[in-house]
Amino acid sequence: MERTTEIPPQGWFNYFAGLSRRAQSHPVRVEVESVRMGAQELVHALPLLGIDVEPRGSELGAIEFILGDEHQDFLHRIARPVQVYLKIDDNGDLDCLCIEDRSGTRTLLFFEEGGVSAWAHPSIQEAEPPPLGL
Repeated sequence: MERTTEIPPQGWFNYFAGLSRRAQSHPVRVEVESVRMGAQELVHALPLLGIDVEPRGSELGAIEFILGDEHQDFLHRIARPVQVYLKIDDNGDLDCLCIEDRSGTRTLLFFEEGGVSAWAHPSIQEAEPPPLGL
């Protein structure tokens, strides 16, 4: 039975740093859902290069997905995220990462082919976040 878990804002930097390592080069699909535009697929089966959280300046808290291979590069930025949810399968692997922004638009990052653990092994030290602010 799949379950959904929320990652609180203070945990975004560490979580995404660890996930970026675990899911490096894993194929993903990105979709955006909004009331105004409906559901739109932006990219399909492109390897994940990283997920970053902006730690400073006017873009503080913005989340970026960076995807690409030798044929295509893709960058998607969520400017004002307010919630991050994980959809986790029975094996503890990520099915989907959902980020909702202030306007209610949801960006969905689907992990194709499964096999990306939702959580780092407890013995692995996650990255420390940089100091916030200017």
